[in-house]
Amino acid sequence: MENLILEIEELLRIISNIAWPVFIPFLILVGIYVSVQVIFNIRHLTTERSKLNFKYIIPQTSVTLGAMVGTGTIIGFLGALSKLSISGQIYVEAVAIWALIGSIVLIPISYCETLIAKIVNLSPREYIGKFISKNAGEMYVLSLIFLYVFAIGGVQFTGIDAIMITALDKVSNIELSPIQRYIYIVIPIIGIVSIVIFNKREKIFIKSMIGMILVAIAFYFVFFGLFTLKTAHYIPTFIERMIVGFKNPTSILFGIPLGLIFGMQRVIQIAEPGLGTLAMAASKSEASPRVAGFISLTLTMTLVVVSIIVTSYIASYGMNEGTISLSAKGVYKLVSYFETVISVTGNFGFMILFIFIVLSGMTTLLGGYFLLNNILDNSKYKNNIIYIILVFMGSVLAIFKFDMIFNILDLLLLISIGLNISALAMFAEFEWSKYKIRDYDFKISNNKVS
Repeated sequence: MENLILEIEELLRIISNIAWPVFIPFLILVGIYVSVQVIFNIRHLTTERSKLNFKYIIPQTSVTLGAMVGTGTIIGFLGALSKLSISGQIYVEAVAIWALIGSIVLIPISYCETLIAKIVNLSPREYIGKFISKNAGEMYVLSLIFLYVFAIGGVQFTGIDAIMITALDKVSNIELSPIQRYIYIVIPIIGIVSIVIFNKREKIFIKSMIGMILVAIAFYFVFFGLFTLKTAHYIPTFIERMIVGFKNPTSILFGIPLGLIFGMQRVIQIAEPGLGTLAMAASKSEASPRVAGFISLTLTMTLVVVSIIVTSYIASYGMNEGTISLSAKGVYKLVSYFETVISVTGNFGFMILFIFIVLSGMTTLLGGYFLLNNILDNSKYKNNIIYIILVFMGSVLAIFKFDMIFNILDLLLLISIGLNISALAMFAEFEWSKYKIRDYDFKISNNKVS
């Protein structure tokens, strides 16, 4: 059985290593085409200008952030740094520059997909089914559910597991085995989540999610500000390493830099441009197309910049000081990241990070449940069972086969964004003229502004 699992893990790694270098040129070219066509042409002919109303921002951003802000912002980027290091990249900090370059293509897509969803008044599942095929729409739903509930949900357990390992070691020098951690840490979390959803308390939780997310993000900014103040002398070294690494890239198929591939993967995982979740959240709001698109654009830019700068800087400092080991297996990469935080900011910084990891992990887990209920037309009870099964499976891999769940996550990212971006391209090329402003009956406020 163990050999079979190892063979599957290796197969997934090989498929991912081949598929992404082939997919990246397609994503860049189609992304640029869609963005240029929508922003400079379609937007003016199918939508009207309208005021940015604060009442639209809260619902859209709270639901979206619930699925986006999680420990993946740290784990994902550490994974990218680790992969680059294994591939022989000099100064892996260069992935931050590559991620920002990839964001030039990806961030406008977040605006375009939201705008298009509002123009056609369809969810991603519906417009993929309409512009490509019904089977493509169903495949998109399946890949997105597995991505968010199984893969990204599973990754949250890795973050909580790592922070608990660090806390137990720091407080009482207790070291638990993987099976003990699963029993005493993971199962209670699954139990709490199960109680919330089976008692139909998810609506109450989602309302309180807004405050939880704001608190988590505020704590994270405080923590990073403290870390930066105490390590200000290292900033020039960090910048120099990024530039040197960027000038000496390690390439793969077709000469595509690995840093660009890993950087774009993590941007998609962290901020979700092109996955359709931003469009899905916007389709449930009453905001006009341009307002909804602007909210998605701002959200994506903020998450990308914060996650890239914060994680890459702390990781770079830890590697320089010898407190972070990118060669460590699974969860212990993240543990070494936390130890770096403690070495600089002490107990205060660690407590802030602890709060962030736990709050963001829980909001991401329940944000995934909210997403599942929005795209599956089953009874609540059936959706609850599906959710618990997927979370359970993801948690097992996260604790016992961490690298495997990340390979699965990367493949699910590719499938989801590939289907969504293809549908957006079909709209931009063939369908948009059906939604010109004279035929457009989207209800917006009478308040129009330039």
